[in-house]
Amino acid sequence: MWLLIILLFCVPIGGQVADPAKAVITLQPPWVSVFQEKNVTLQCERPLLPGDSSTQWFLNGTAIDTLTPRYRITAASINDSGEYRCQTGLSVPSDPVQLEVHRNWLLLQVSSRVFTEGEPLALRCHGWRNKPMHNILFYQNGKTFRFLPRNSEFTILKTNLSHNGIYHCSGMRRHCYTSAGVYTIKELFPAPVLRASLSLPLLEGNLVNLSCETKLLPQRPGLQ
Repeated sequence: MWLLIILLFCVPIGGQVADPAKAVITLQPPWVSVFQEKNVTLQCERPLLPGDSSTQWFLNGTAIDTLTPRYRITAASINDSGEYRCQTGLSVPSDPVQLEVHRNWLLLQVSSRVFTEGEPLALRCHGWRNKPMHNILFYQNGKTFRFLPRNSEFTILKTNLSHNGIYHCSGMRRHCYTSAGVYTIKELFPAPVLRASLSLPLLEGNLVNLSCETKLLPQRPGLQ
């Protein structure tokens, strides 16, 4: 009778342990696409570490002359569009937040440009200067998938890979207006690969290591 000693473990290739000292940017209002003239506040959330008293903000890699946890944009303009990061004296730099300021009649708003499967996805079809819209249609990859007669916002509570694609919306106010937007759902991790580590010839009593390997998203380094 063959006797094998088997060790089974799961290895996320390239995976990292979540850094508790990493800064995180939140938005108020919580949309990464806004109209011109809107006010936006970016908040740098970071752990409370001894001696950590100031915050540095970056726009497209260039330091902004603001040292407070809140960065306020009053009456946003096209020039305020770009990639924002923040960092405190003792924190790891935050992941980038790409803010876009638009000039249009209709805008599809979401809270992030990339969603990981399993996360909720809020969609808001928003009119210029809060003008009420009706007969709202939401599209995924060019096909209508939701109609709302007046309410312009709804949430997909738990996304999966079938929600991957290009989204936009249209609405009526005297005329029909159409937004633009590209938002993608990413898989949590690719299908695992089973690998075996053994020496040949395989004899009774040999040690065999089986590893279940995959690769985690950089945005979710602490995923188990």
